[in-house]
Amino acid sequence: MRKIYRPLLAALLAAVSPSIYGQSSAPAHSVFLLGNTAGKNLPEDHLRALRQQLEQQQGSFTVVHLGDIAANSGLKKEPDAATTARIDQLIALVQGLPNGRIYFLPGDKDWDNSGPDGLKRVRRLEEYIEQRLPNQNAFIPTGGCPGPEIVDVAPNVRLVALNTPWWTHPYDRPEAPDTECKTMTKEEFREQLQDVLDDTKGKNILLVGHQPVVSNGVYGGRMPLSRHLFPLENGVPLPIFGSLYAAYRQNVGSPRDLANPGYQELRREMLNTLKENPGAVYAAAHDYSLQLTYSKESYHLVAGSFAEKEHVGANGNALYNKAEEGYSRLDYYADGTVKSFFYAFDKTGSPVREAFSATLFQSACTEPRLPNVPVNVYIPECPTAPKGVAVSKPDAPVAPTVTVAAGPQYKAGPGKRFFLGPGYRTSWTQPVEVKTLDLATEKGGLRIFGKGGGRQTTSVKLIAADSSEYVFRSVDKDVTKILPPELRNSVAADVLRDITPTAHPYSALVTGSLLDQTDILHARPRLFVLPDNNSLGPYREKYAGLFGTLEDRPVDPKPNLPGFGGADDVRRSFSFFRQLYKDHDNQIDAVALGKARAFDMLVADFGKHEDNWKWAGYKQGKKTIYRPIPRDRDQSFTLWNGLLTYTANREWAVPSIEDFQAKFHDLESLNWPARHLDRFLLQSLTREQWQEVGRYMQQKITPAAIDQATAALPKEIQPISGNDLNRKLKARIQELPKVLDEYYLMLAKRVDVVGSNKAEVFQVDRQPDGNVRVRMFDKAKDGDAPNGEPLFDRTFKHNETSEVALYGLDGKDIFTVTGTAPRSVLVRIIGGDGKDRITDESSVRGLRTKTKVYDLADTEMKLSRESDNHTSDKLEVNRYDREAFEYDGYNPRATIIYNRNDGFGAGAGVDIVRQGFRKPGYKNLYGFDVRGSSNGNFQVALNTRHRHAIGKWDIGARTEYGNFFPFYNFFGLGNNTTKDETQFDNGFYTARYKGYTLNAFTEHVFFNRSLFRIGPTYEQYTSNFSPTSYLGQLLTSPRPAEEKPNANFQRLIGFNALFDLDLRDRQRFARRGIRILAQHDTYHQLNRAKGNFGLTQGFAEYYGTARLLLPMTLVVKGGGARNYGNDDEIPFYKFASLGLRENLRGYYRNRFNGDASLYLNTELRIGLGRVQTSFLPFSYGVFGFFDRGRVYFKGNSPGGWHDGYGAGFFISPVSDQFALSVSYQKSPENGLIQFGLGFRIDQ
Repeated sequence: MRKIYRPLLAALLAAVSPSIYGQSSAPAHSVFLLGNTAGKNLPEDHLRALRQQLEQQQGSFTVVHLGDIAANSGLKKEPDAATTARIDQLIALVQGLPNGRIYFLPGDKDWDNSGPDGLKRVRRLEEYIEQRLPNQNAFIPTGGCPGPEIVDVAPNVRLVALNTPWWTHPYDRPEAPDTECKTMTKEEFREQLQDVLDDTKGKNILLVGHQPVVSNGVYGGRMPLSRHLFPLENGVPLPIFGSLYAAYRQNVGSPRDLANPGYQELRREMLNTLKENPGAVYAAAHDYSLQLTYSKESYHLVAGSFAEKEHVGANGNALYNKAEEGYSRLDYYADGTVKSFFYAFDKTGSPVREAFSATLFQSACTEPRLPNVPVNVYIPECPTAPKGVAVSKPDAPVAPTVTVAAGPQYKAGPGKRFFLGPGYRTSWTQPVEVKTLDLATEKGGLRIFGKGGGRQTTSVKLIAADSSEYVFRSVDKDVTKILPPELRNSVAADVLRDITPTAHPYSALVTGSLLDQTDILHARPRLFVLPDNNSLGPYREKYAGLFGTLEDRPVDPKPNLPGFGGADDVRRSFSFFRQLYKDHDNQIDAVALGKARAFDMLVADFGKHEDNWKWAGYKQGKKTIYRPIPRDRDQSFTLWNGLLTYTANREWAVPSIEDFQAKFHDLESLNWPARHLDRFLLQSLTREQWQEVGRYMQQKITPAAIDQATAALPKEIQPISGNDLNRKLKARIQELPKVLDEYYLMLAKRVDVVGSNKAEVFQVDRQPDGNVRVRMFDKAKDGDAPNGEPLFDRTFKHNETSEVALYGLDGKDIFTVTGTAPRSVLVRIIGGDGKDRITDESSVRGLRTKTKVYDLADTEMKLSRESDNHTSDKLEVNRYDREAFEYDGYNPRATIIYNRNDGFGAGAGVDIVRQGFRKPGYKNLYGFDVRGSSNGNFQVALNTRHRHAIGKWDIGARTEYGNFFPFYNFFGLGNNTTKDETQFDNGFYTARYKGYTLNAFTEHVFFNRSLFRIGPTYEQYTSNFSPTSYLGQLLTSPRPAEEKPNANFQRLIGFNALFDLDLRDRQRFARRGIRILAQHDTYHQLNRAKGNFGLTQGFAEYYGTARLLLPMTLVVKGGGARNYGNDDEIPFYKFASLGLRENLRGYYRNRFNGDASLYLNTELRIGLGRVQTSFLPFSYGVFGFFDRGRVYFKGNSPGGWHDGYGAGFFISPVSDQFALSVSYQKSPENGLIQFGLGFRIDQ
């Protein structure tokens, strides 16, 4: 019901009188927002009207152009005078106004309208604007980088600029590895944006980007009816094509549409971030309209109609939603109040009018409070309140030690222990004696200066008197933060919380002591409780009494203060990767990382993803050598010993967790989160070096060292779990060298050797014994010869390594392959963006080539017969994806079956997945399934699929054997066949067949979900029915032969084709869109004299959703089928049929059969609401349907149309994709109840 009152909220916000809730002072700063001036015309009167308003501003202001600035396809190399004049007109808006500045953001049109020259043109536009506005950095984010880029435009306003077209641009864009951008990846974008929001205090956050993530405009999928009729701008009516085009834009999307996968990824990131950080405003343009929507405690503003307007769809959630030409203004007041204004250009009266205004956030000073207006969380305290007046809580006496349990809430009964496991529950619930942290004396005095990061750990950052930094991390974790907000008070959150005891609460104390025995850089945790006194300052209320560990915080070295571990430089992972890509003089100490990773395996720490590392850089001449600093030992020693947690720990279930036992088990799972890191940084280590690492660890982590480490546990914990840890560690350290050898072989199977954006020389020597030596050098400045000692030198053995990929990245790289061998390792050369030279003079016996070359088509090459040339002008030919590698694997499955024809049954199967170079998802997929039922039905199926085997086409095959095929009953041919319910119950109409099929296909997927598939088929079936059944009696009856279907032994060879154009918003619980499916199957009899036969069938369906008090979705589906060939040649199970699943609900399956069919299905779904329960949140609703269909046989269709109708209800736990439906289906013959996942009509 909240949505129904949204318009009332808008009216209330707009109607609040300044005389009651007014501001006594002018705004501290104003921000004007406009966009989309790249169209045909930029009206002069619009510019004059805005300039006049800017001239009237008494205080400071900022103008932000939200993208699509000057031309439909960006700034060309030689732009016309009109384009540059338009940019100058926009810049002139603030010229001569000392209180104002203007900033420009790139839009998709500035990126060459999402064209191939996008990056060049957006950088050219930036250069032009920066020349006109020197010393300001007026074009943000710079260099085509994704952002976020911060500009503090006023003391109380922080502008955070995002380059949203970077997410959706289909061509070249700055990203890893060849970029100087601060942000290289989407993961970094997410991390850095979160850091900005975390670190911003006392300032309003205004996020700005070109593309909105909440929009009611055309790009948001809200198409006017005219677009269905006139899709092109020439005014020619194309109604059917127009609807298809509209559905494509709404549900598949060009790079500019919200439905596009890249745009959807941006939308998810932004919405998730805003959910976690309420109180921001995100302003965008893109759509040609004015919009303001309040969603999930943040505001979404669209101001994209400065020069032209376009349709905007009605939306009850919107506070303002108009297709008017205009712009917006945000006023920021010193007390924290934020107001919004929308101005529309008025051609009949004054040049511009105020169309709408609202208070977005109210000040903490406001009394009385404005109803339904949130308080500004970024300025939570009233700035005008007298300082020092607040009554502080008096300090309580601080005891030097306290007794506390890490997690008393994890005490569990027998049931919970059985399903979720005992884990370390006893250690969590056992009270221990621990010191209170004395902030005044510890480390010479500590002061909290900020909240720490981490999604599960509560932490605060502290600084000592000497400026060294520390972090205090809670022992207990809030794992529910990884869940969507709507699930955090559900049974899912309860279960997730109860998985916390799988981890040891004091693991950091043991691992810290063990690491002290090695030269691995690490933090040294100590156990404390934070005091409850004023030394915590503003953090007292939330953090007093927090039980956790104090440990060093690795940060960049400060003046006159040595860095962590004596480092000259400390970086996060993605920043460190950027250094490696930038220059090969920045290098990893691979042996040091090998030791750190060996330690991870020893303590079963499976959580070593990129965010759990920092990197300490040490300058050595012109080189910088980086050593790892592992962080966060929360996942060490975990136990997965309940029924559910044990199942989750299987390698086919949750691949990224592993159990801590005396023996090592699954190395893939143990190293899963680190699989990309290891393959990027550890490929220089030889087998001998790994063994040396193992010996080193055994020398350092002795039984005495392990005894000392477990003794570091609180004394109350040692008899509970310390002895067990001690025993397992001593067993694992003995096995460690063998495990490291196994891991070496896993890494050695497929290897990437990665250069840098400087020039390198790669030398590949194929040796007579089949091994391959790969060396990488710096390239001499005055030629193509190698310079100095090798940067990489390793010999790959043919019985360990199947392929090596060499990535040159940017710079002029030289690749040379030489040598003759009877067998060898496959070498892939991916040159990169520079002007490379590739020479292959090698030779390997055999038919398969062993050198694959990937680079731009104009690359200088000298290739031999041993080389496959994969050069191309496509940008992706040189792509390097650090995260491309995936393990081979398998996925088992099991099903339970019941229907009245088959009885009870069960099925089991497995998919075996094999990965390959640049194959999305998998290279080869092999499947096996078996199922049977209580009625004696049995089926075995084998299938295979090969990804992108021919260009972008997959190929595959499937074979089935058994008698479990989807044709259950046969009631005769014709539209007026009868059914006797008593005989039906006795199996009179049962008509089965048994045998096997062989199918092969090639398939191309397009538009996300649409596909085209063609391929041959072979079928061999024997009918399997009783002589006393309907079909048995029919065949022996004196009826004419043409009324008797072919039920003999079948040997068929044929050809199948399927075209499925799926333009719906989603496959399950679709709400809008169009789907058109056409299928043709043709067969030839191999055991009869007569000719061919076949079946052509198809349908079209439409989904439309509107809100008429409640959301209603109408589905209309029409289709039919037609056989060809002689009817007496067509097997009975190949005729067109209707019933139940076959588009006529209320009748049994295959109820009507003929040589043609027609049907119409309609369904109306009504969403009634959403309920937030302590079990699971769910949506619910009702639906009703009406179906009509008939079949034809030999041109006749006696009996007319058959009707089926019914109603049902649905519930959608968590998400619509999990919708469960139950329906009662009625026809003149039957009343049937059906339940299932989703809606039958959607499938």
